[in-house]
Amino acid sequence: MSHLLGLDTPGWEPRYKRNVIVYLWVYGILGGVTGITNNALLSYLDIVAPKVVTGLNTFSAISTLLMSLTILLVHSMGYKKILLAAAPVTIIGLLGTIVTKNPMLIVVGYVISQTTIGLYDYMYPIMFSVYVPKKVRTRLFTIVMSDNLIFQTVVTFFGGKLVVWFFSLFQGLTYNQASTWSAHQDAMKSMMLANYANSYKVIIFVAIIMNVIAFLITFGFKEQPSDYKTTAAEAKAKGKKKFNWSSYKKLCTKPVIVFTIYIAICQAGALLITPYLPIYLNNYLHIPRGITSTINTIQTAAMFLGYFCSPFMEKKMGTVVAVAGSTIACIPLMLIMGIGHALGTGMTLIVVVTITYFLRSGIANAAMPVQNTLQMFLVNKDLRPAFTSLTTLVIAGVGILDGFFTEFYLLKTMQGYATAYFVASGLYLVGSLILIIYLKKDYNRIDK
Repeated sequence: MSHLLGLDTPGWEPRYKRNVIVYLWVYGILGGVTGITNNALLSYLDIVAPKVVTGLNTFSAISTLLMSLTILLVHSMGYKKILLAAAPVTIIGLLGTIVTKNPMLIVVGYVISQTTIGLYDYMYPIMFSVYVPKKVRTRLFTIVMSDNLIFQTVVTFFGGKLVVWFFSLFQGLTYNQASTWSAHQDAMKSMMLANYANSYKVIIFVAIIMNVIAFLITFGFKEQPSDYKTTAAEAKAKGKKKFNWSSYKKLCTKPVIVFTIYIAICQAGALLITPYLPIYLNNYLHIPRGITSTINTIQTAAMFLGYFCSPFMEKKMGTVVAVAGSTIACIPLMLIMGIGHALGTGMTLIVVVTITYFLRSGIANAAMPVQNTLQMFLVNKDLRPAFTSLTTLVIAGVGILDGFFTEFYLLKTMQGYATAYFVASGLYLVGSLILIIYLKKDYNRIDK
């Protein structure tokens, strides 16, 4: 196990190892939380506040904006204080989504919870670029992302099944009857729909308990100011000026700008499809909720397998080609999903959709650890929080535009959930070509 994690790497400081192990536990648990918020919470909101769902990207963009501002605090507060605050705030946000039916309060709760849950995704690249030796950094990026996905896969699989099971108990149905009804939410009457919503509430409470556990584990984190900023002593020893806010102008470089454009374009495509996966499967293709959770689990497992291909891809293809190539390879599979109604019915539809999502998910995420390595390589330690904040801010802006596009045009009808795959395919192609054209020559082979 130590060899797999790279913990036997010579010269790796024990305190750094401890922090990596603590974060692996915390981030794994947050994977379980994500398995609930990306599926059960979204489906619950589609019942109690459908307007929130159609404008989901706008609200997610607000969360992303708040994330970018919070990440800027890393340079002054460090990692531990931010992580300790994240779990309680997440709990408050999740409670806000289920204790009221007021759409505005639900939006506030959703934005708050998504902000703090998302922070964990942006913190580990910054932390691991400091705590993990270069020799095993891509491996640890792969492991931490896989760790998150393992928990997410398990919770996603059982979460959907438990929703159906609780629904059968509340409604007095057999499991199979409840599963059949879950594929026809629009046909449910008021009392049945209320029982269906309550089934989701139970699962969301599980996410709250998980956050409590993550909060307690975070106390095991040990950090020093030199972990997240250049101290005065370090600056003096290196003959450099201590970091100041004017140093952010150093982000105005060609590689940073190109990478940010790539992220913006590809996120614009991803945000049109990823948040709406449960609705596309359940309400557009009318696949029962229990089976939907199985498909979600399988495609999440594909992400896990994809992550472990990441070091091999980087070695064989190079950093930039691995990132852009995996994105381009997703396009044919996304085009297939765009013609969902032509894929058949019943078990044929389920099998085709499952295979397509499995391949798309695995390929799309195979280069994510490499992408994180590339991003952190482009700037130094002091600028990593700022660069992460910049890309997060750009994603927020893209999310707002996507939100307006989906709410006022694309998702006006159910067909929009399928059309989104065609739009996203075009954006993926453009973003990938930009990355290859402008960064391949200088950054395809990073000397670690």
